[in-house]
Amino acid sequence: MRTKTILALLLFFSVSCVKEIEMKKQYIEKRLVLNGLICPDSLIAVKVSKTTSILDNYIEYIDNANVKLFCNDTLLENLTYSSKGRYASKTVYPTENNYYTVEVELEGYPTIRATDTVPEKTFITYGTHSSGNTYDEYGDPHHDYEITIADKSKRNFYELFFIDQYFPNEYSDHYYINFQWGITFADPVLRADSELDFSPLTYVFSDNHFNGSDYSMYNKFLAASVGYKFNQPIAPTENDRYAILRTTTSVYYNYRKFWLRHKNNQQVGDIIEEPMFSTHIGEPVPMYSNVENGYGIFAAYNQTIYKLKEQ
Repeated sequence: MRTKTILALLLFFSVSCVKEIEMKKQYIEKRLVLNGLICPDSLIAVKVSKTTSILDNYIEYIDNANVKLFCNDTLLENLTYSSKGRYASKTVYPTENNYYTVEVELEGYPTIRATDTVPEKTFITYGTHSSGNTYDEYGDPHHDYEITIADKSKRNFYELFFIDQYFPNEYSDHYYINFQWGITFADPVLRADSELDFSPLTYVFSDNHFNGSDYSMYNKFLAASVGYKFNQPIAPTENDRYAILRTTTSVYYNYRKFWLRHKNNQQVGDIIEEPMFSTHIGEPVPMYSNVENGYGIFAAYNQTIYKLKEQ
């Protein structure tokens, strides 16, 4: 009886602390939003939109901005608009150790700009995949991955994930890419730096624990994957397993970590099932941005694709 009384009081105070307020869209801060990831494998492209109300469930893309691309402070070209806020270069593939700046001008808005440097590629020198060495409580085999990273002697940031993929066929025009998910034993480097509590599909980390040396990393996963449709493949062949290692910048690293925390603290969907807890879970997480006078992210990475040996 005492327990029921306490729960009733908690529910009462939770409800009584909720105040309905009127949202006025005219007070929305007018800012442009720039989003783009660049790597040497692809022509430079970004998306431009603008801030909207938290009550809106759509992105308001910009189709009439002046978007300039610079390399090492030298103007290269004005990016060309295609659709859904996308502006792309016709000729420029980013190259290692050069820094690129995108500047966006639109009447009525502050000019925004963002800069990042393309990092040198770090290579995987060895990698294996095996399954059936151990099993979970349901009798399904675990998947074991081991890779060796040839880290350079400077501060490096990384993103790592494991995939297999299927090419288009008579039933679909898309590439289906499966991301290995459900890590059960994580390498110490990932345990120290990769937000594992949020069950990510990709793992961001730094070389703090192995700077300038070869590092062998071992991880064990459930027999589980999460699949997505893509218009382009990530790896060159299908039905094979790959380790994808992205050498990133601190901008990319910080954005991915902040985004993961932000995504997992949103009180949306069916995550909240008990109304008495609705005002007590999730912490507001400000998003990281390197865009001056605006929002979003413009970051660079370099990518190694390694076909894993089956054991």
